Amino acid sequence: MSVVDLTALPKVLPVLNQPIPNITAQANADSDSYDLTARFSMKEIDDNVVRFTSQVSNNSRVMDFAMFSNGTPNTRANFLKYVNDGDYNNSFVHRSVPGFVVQGGGYYNSTPEATLTVTSVPTDAPIANEFGVSNTLGTISMAKLGGDPNSATSGWFVSLGDNSENLDNQNGGFTVFARITKDTLASAQTFGNPVQYPIWKLSENPSSPFTNVPLITSFTGGSVADTDLLLFPTVTIVPLPAGQAGESTTLTYSVVGNTNPAVSASVDVNGQLQISYVPDSSGRGIVSVRATDSVGNTVDDNITIEVQRTYDLWRSSVFSVADAADDNISGPDVSNGTALTNMELYLHGRAIAEREDNAVVFSNTKISNSDYPTFSFTFYNLAAGITFAIQESTDLGVTDNWKTVPHTVINQSRSGNIDSMIIRSKSPTTSANTFYRLIFTLTE
Repeated sequence: MSVVDLTALPKVLPVLNQPIPNITAQANADSDSYDLTARFSMKEIDDNVVRFTSQVSNNSRVMDFAMFSNGTPNTRANFLKYVNDGDYNNSFVHRSVPGFVVQGGGYYNSTPEATLTVTSVPTDAPIANEFGVSNTLGTISMAKLGGDPNSATSGWFVSLGDNSENLDNQNGGFTVFARITKDTLASAQTFGNPVQYPIWKLSENPSSPFTNVPLITSFTGGSVADTDLLLFPTVTIVPLPAGQAGESTTLTYSVVGNTNPAVSASVDVNGQLQISYVPDSSGRGIVSVRATDSVGNTVDDNITIEVQRTYDLWRSSVFSVADAADDNISGPDVSNGTALTNMELYLHGRAIAEREDNAVVFSNTKISNSDYPTFSFTFYNLAAGITFAIQESTDLGVTDNWKTVPHTVINQSRSGNIDSMIIRSKSPTTSANTFYRLIFTLTE
């Protein structure tokens, strides 16, 4: 019998390579299935970690960055050069956005034995972007300039939440090159906690890097000293602590959250995520799927799922079986004695007995002495199969047929399942005898 020497196997950590896209489905849709084994994977890491030792808590609060051995060679070499050159010594967290990121590596105290002097970290040439791993909780990525994917130099940030939907899809994707170890993730979360380290706006210039600076709680204003900063006097390379990563490449999967009442979610023994839709239900929420390695490291994928309600489903839910089959009663253009048609009731998320005389409000917006027709209205944002348009006519459509005119959305806000919308014609009123209407069309 052969014996496998586990000490010779590389250490690995779980990552999310390809998030499941957000899902929009109609009620009573067929079930969906997603192969989690094709979306999560294990990444080999170095035997050493880069340790950022802070000045707070008697130098006991550290962040250990476990570097990926493969996949981002340029980024890895670039980051380690800054470490080995001592460029990160006396650097500090200069940006904290709770639930999003803590960021450092851009600035340091160049006079640690005297009055604080904030200086930019001396940078080497920018490196090519190497995006591949998703920006999830605890991942470490390189900061870069907006609009330039290949502009990363010394700046880094730790994700304090699932930033995959945002950071994976802008500026070429932000390159994840490391994960913070599970035992030191709490340090990054503490640094990004404004209760423990209040965030100060040290510059009124919105483009300044110092508009979200975390400082220790004893700071009350005035001049900032190095002792007020979340400073890292030393940044060193140390052996990977025990228990932070395993050798097994096997992951286990589970559903750890579901806030959408219209779906059920489970993972089968083959790592397939099964999404099923609750009959005759609509709703919006997040399904959270977790991959866990052999020593308890985790990575989550959070999927927003929107299940929309069709007119036919609304129709069958508010009318009797007989009335739902009768177009003269439940057809979309029937008003049933209310101020709104059935289709408009469906669009506004209302029941048959409810009245809403002011469901749509018309006004003229004065721009450069011209009147622009404007409509304000609410709608049920889970209603599928509806379009709307502004139309005009000089005689209410008697001989001058209603014509659709282009419009622009001025404002849209959401409260639960109801959206408030303001839209305006792109063209001004040309005659006092011109009439306008907002028309809704059932497209399904």
